[in-house]
Amino acid sequence: MTEPLLDVRDLAVTFTSGRSWGGDRGRVHAVRGVDLSVRAGEAFALVGESGSGKSTTAKCVAGLQRPTRGSITFAGAPLDPARDRGQRRAIQMIFQDPYSSLNPRMTIGAALIEILRVHRLASGRAAAERRAAELLDLVGMPRSALDQRPRAFSGGQRQRLGIARALAVEPSLLVADEPVSALDVSIQASVLLLLKQLQRELGLTMLFISHDLAVVRQLCDRVAVMADGLIVEEGTVGQVLTEPSADFTRTLLAAATDLPPLDLDLEHRQPTRRSTP
Repeated sequence: MTEPLLDVRDLAVTFTSGRSWGGDRGRVHAVRGVDLSVRAGEAFALVGESGSGKSTTAKCVAGLQRPTRGSITFAGAPLDPARDRGQRRAIQMIFQDPYSSLNPRMTIGAALIEILRVHRLASGRAAAERRAAELLDLVGMPRSALDQRPRAFSGGQRQRLGIARALAVEPSLLVADEPVSALDVSIQASVLLLLKQLQRELGLTMLFISHDLAVVRQLCDRVAVMADGLIVEEGTVGQVLTEPSADFTRTLLAAATDLPPLDLDLEHRQPTRRSTP
């Protein structure tokens, strides 16, 4: 079997809370020994209710949270919070609230150009401007958005801009943490379609975090279900959604959102790669 792109072993995260009744600090075991592997090019879902540990796991993968124990390997190399430039570029996160990843004081164009400059992905201002415009085309936003600030856009548009920001550094792995949960159902479908198109066209690998198995059904290949910091079930999306083995998975299925099916037609979209400056 091909070595996975992302391999997580015995991952645990424990937070120290305030004083307990006995006067000692309490401990919250958010993640309690998670193992998971994500293959190159697939969309892998991590599903669970709020507080299940799924977002904490995602933040560990993205380098935003230091594990208490365990190991994370990416492309055959160990990851730790002190990552080099290449590792930081390779794994990018899409947040539930896109506004948190966009600088409200900068125009969209200025923010994208700054990212390209810092990571040395465009030689000169003109090349950076061209690439910023390409990124907006990629996520279905007009080039006029380059001159506007984040407050000018709707939630769905901001999420598209957040995706463009993540794609600017040409990652191999996207970690998407509840990227559509704050959007209306009609908008969710369009953003999910965009993510699926981008994943296929650009050959991206995706770790998709959600509480909703209906959303996962639309986008992902395999799924792991988390409860109380542990993975309670894992398999292909078809297996888990049609023959769930865990009671907790059945509960999630009963609460799934009724989403319209995605009509994924890639014939009218051409794969878009970064052009050479």
